[in-house]
Amino acid sequence: MKILEINKYFFVKGGAEKHFFDVLDLLKEKGNETAVFSMCHGKNRQSGWNRYFVSEVGYTREYPLSKKIKGALRMFHSFEARRKINKILDEFSPDIVHIHNIYHQLSPMILFEIKKRGIPVVMTVHDYKLVNPNYNLFHDGKFYDRCRDRNFYQCFLDKCIKDSYIKSFIAMLEMYFHEFLGTYKKNIDAYVVPSGFVRNILVERGIDGKKIKIIPHFVKESEGEVFDNGISEKYALFFGRIAKGKGVEDLADVFKDRSDMKIYLAGNIESDFILKNNNDNIKHLGFLGKDLLKKYIRNARFVVSPSKLPETFGLVALESISEGVPFIGYDSGAYSEIIRNGENGHLVKDKEELRKMVQKLSRSDDFDREKIKKEALAKYDAEVYYDKLMEVFKSLA
Repeated sequence: MKILEINKYFFVKGGAEKHFFDVLDLLKEKGNETAVFSMCHGKNRQSGWNRYFVSEVGYTREYPLSKKIKGALRMFHSFEARRKINKILDEFSPDIVHIHNIYHQLSPMILFEIKKRGIPVVMTVHDYKLVNPNYNLFHDGKFYDRCRDRNFYQCFLDKCIKDSYIKSFIAMLEMYFHEFLGTYKKNIDAYVVPSGFVRNILVERGIDGKKIKIIPHFVKESEGEVFDNGISEKYALFFGRIAKGKGVEDLADVFKDRSDMKIYLAGNIESDFILKNNNDNIKHLGFLGKDLLKKYIRNARFVVSPSKLPETFGLVALESISEGVPFIGYDSGAYSEIIRNGENGHLVKDKEELRKMVQKLSRSDDFDREKIKKEALAKYDAEVYYDKLMEVFKSLA
């Protein structure tokens, strides 16, 4: 099958990109012919298709005003994106187009160009941008639910984007604009979601449930044995984007006075977040490659994520248990579909419960790590994922 994979970033920026590349590799392994469409960026991986990538835009402070303005306009329309998507469609002629995150940096308007040719479009949903201006559905420290029933103006009134009236106003307009055009509803034939939690939110907010297929993310068994990382001290591990809303501040507070265990942080620090690290118990490892990260996971006492975001799935939890390492986190989003208390980890309600759980696990570890790993690899097997995804593709193509 000829499959065009589309995502706005062509490097691992977060969990969405991690899954994007895993799917791309899996499709190639199974003998499918693939092409990719994305945005130019200095961190991009090599690709034979980058001549069709759209120019770089961004919204954070390292970008000049000109690129911010260009990016804002691209949310609504982009002649460049429409021209380049047509060029790659001309050359590659895919049987199906599989999109991930496309809004803002790529422009949703590419969907109209794809559908003009009668090519089916499948979207893997990584966040809540389809139904809410705030893609995290999280604001002011809690679940954000004030834009239901297409009341997107609430986002502007609440400053739910970066606590900014201007950014929230633009995001509000974007939602009304694409809702009016039917950009997603008219052009996307099927939605793949990783959890029942996401499906329920999409259906409650107007997405046709008949178009939604739940396919949890997958994981492959790591090659090689558990090996020493040269660290003798006990540590818990956090990995992922170190950013606002990820709860790193809670971790710093929980671990600041511990003498029996440290917390290691693995990942890039987002430009709008300042890591206040004046504690010997907190060690920032920086971004770790896949193999090195697995090394740290395997040797951790447990993996912890203090994110209160309504996670769409929880790749960090899956990567932990697939290495036989228990996962500790807040009971939010889809984590409860992965983690069973006392069997492969624990989900807690607040910071005090998190503190008590850290204290308990620093003293004793009653988890059966081989069982955790075996069950995770069986449940989230790549072959199962591939068969279900191809079933969706073939039903449309």
